[in-house]
Amino acid sequence: MINRVIEWHCSKHPSYHLSNQPNNESEGMLNQLVQEILLPLESKFGEIDITYGFTSHPLLRYILQNSPGDMAPDIDQHAAMELNSRGNRICKRDGASCDFYIRGYENKMDEVTKFICTNLQFDRLYFYGKDRPIHISVGPESTRFALIRKKRSDGVRVNSKSAKGSATRTLFDDL
Repeated sequence: MINRVIEWHCSKHPSYHLSNQPNNESEGMLNQLVQEILLPLESKFGEIDITYGFTSHPLLRYILQNSPGDMAPDIDQHAAMELNSRGNRICKRDGASCDFYIRGYENKMDEVTKFICTNLQFDRLYFYGKDRPIHISVGPESTRFALIRKKRSDGVRVNSKSAKGSATRTLFDDL
């Protein structure tokens, strides 16, 4: 499973040919993500498709140059514990994250989100809609912070509702 989180870019960015290997600290956090989040989800719901996973510094630079989109590398935890070219952490939150679908639940990701909030320990969860991938992370703070992001009529994503801790269990009830 960790290989799918690391090699996610092979299908999404096939022209990228440099390494995307994590350092030891990042690999530890990625293993935690797999053990505490992805394997329990796969056991409960079925096969997971990683749509955005671990992002090393070279891969991040490539993405920023070729398809930046809606990114926040300094807080999204996709870079895990990686360092930039100046030797500083890319993400100030530490931890590790990925975005994913579960096969057969591509239009019911709210069900997966409710399960996560009720049963799993996580740091951050970003919900973009029932038919969109979920962003999930683990980290040293384990804040259990969940955020619903919606698209405005002009296509820009904006923050909607959020909750923290046990309050996340009811955040998605009205979807």
